[in-house]
Amino acid sequence: MNNLLDSCEVWDLTLSAYPLHSRLYALEPLGVGTPHIESLTSYMTRMAVSHSVSFRTLVIQELLPLLKRDYLSNPFGNSLGSFWIEAARALNGTGALARDWAQVLEHLTLRIDLQFLTLLPWAAVLTQQRLLRIARAWCPDCFMEWQAAGQPIYEPLLWNVSAVSLCLRHQQTLLEQCPYPDCHATLPLLASHFRPGYCSKCLRWLGVPRDPPNLSWTTEQWHWQIWAAETVGEMVSHNMDLTVTPHTGNIPDLIAAFREQVADSSVQNLAERLHLSRYTLNAWKQGRQVPQIESLMRLCYCCGISLYDLFTLRSGTLNSGKLKIRSLPDIPNPTRNRRRRIPLDTVYIQQSLEAILKCEQPPPSMRAVARRLNHSPRELREYFPELCRAISSRYKNYYQVRAERKMNQLKNEVRRAILEIHSQGLYPSSNKVRLLLSEPAVMRDPAISRFWHELLQEMDLEE
Repeated sequence: MNNLLDSCEVWDLTLSAYPLHSRLYALEPLGVGTPHIESLTSYMTRMAVSHSVSFRTLVIQELLPLLKRDYLSNPFGNSLGSFWIEAARALNGTGALARDWAQVLEHLTLRIDLQFLTLLPWAAVLTQQRLLRIARAWCPDCFMEWQAAGQPIYEPLLWNVSAVSLCLRHQQTLLEQCPYPDCHATLPLLASHFRPGYCSKCLRWLGVPRDPPNLSWTTEQWHWQIWAAETVGEMVSHNMDLTVTPHTGNIPDLIAAFREQVADSSVQNLAERLHLSRYTLNAWKQGRQVPQIESLMRLCYCCGISLYDLFTLRSGTLNSGKLKIRSLPDIPNPTRNRRRRIPLDTVYIQQSLEAILKCEQPPPSMRAVARRLNHSPRELREYFPELCRAISSRYKNYYQVRAERKMNQLKNEVRRAILEIHSQGLYPSSNKVRLLLSEPAVMRDPAISRFWHELLQEMDLEE
């Protein structure tokens, strides 16, 4: 008997583990490891195209329910239009917006590398001020080249950096307006019906031969523009293979080395040569301020060092003897055309803020108030911190209450839908419930999904 059992075939009855399936296609990012690595905004728009939906639909149905950002995903209003214009550039940047959107996309695609399509790897050394463009810029020659080769059309992260004006591949200026005479629109970085390589206003192809550029740059200015594209391109090409944590420890040493090798080495003279204020240069030396990228690029250019080397060389190893000091060409000074501060009428502004705080409905945001008073939010907070804090708090509380009220309304809809389906002798599945809701997409919201599960458990209907 035992011999018979010993000869029996043994079967493994344990269930095999199936690989996880992503909710969205796990598209491969383009240009990885090159200066032309794709931007996160470009990746998202390609994702919408691959799913045959508009970009707006992708964002509303898939991304916003997971983002938990009240100003975008509150169910009673739609502020996407202003977001495309005012804040979309931050999605490719170094802050919380870039991190959150990248993480949501990684969750939906099961990829782990989408954060590298932003400037997040350089967050420790880059300030967000003047870092990224507020509108699209593109190279039509790249679009034409990719189309002719049958390659995917996309928009590199490099094109989003405000300090870059040239296409590194073709050494032609990036365009910022639709080329068609009846359009000529300046395009937002994102739009509801965005498609890579196409105008989001007139919907026509942007990869058309350009008009001859009307530029009068000197040879030195061309060298500067090419170097600027190369040094930023080198940085982003290493987004996925950084082996050290970028740091600003070499900036004081670079300033000291520059000062050693310049004839008139006073701080005032150095600052003027770099189009900076003396206060700013001293703040860099003392580590009290993270430089804006274009300002720091001017120092790097004069010293013959790349941004990548400056941020990744070990502190204290900068060899000043190998620096190649050169003059900065006559490039536009970003501080020359900066809007001058308008003197504050403190009495009028205080009265306005108090009136807004007391009775304006619905409560406006601090940004809207500042725009109305023709001053920046920073200026108003500097002079009226308590009033500004109260206005911001009132705005936040108001919309939080409205969001909670709307959430309760949606939960009541779900409850009624479940009861109606159950009364018909049917199982109230998620798909059946969503068909009875005024906003079917909310069933993807984790809070609504949990509520649906809880109701099924209460009614002993959980399968």
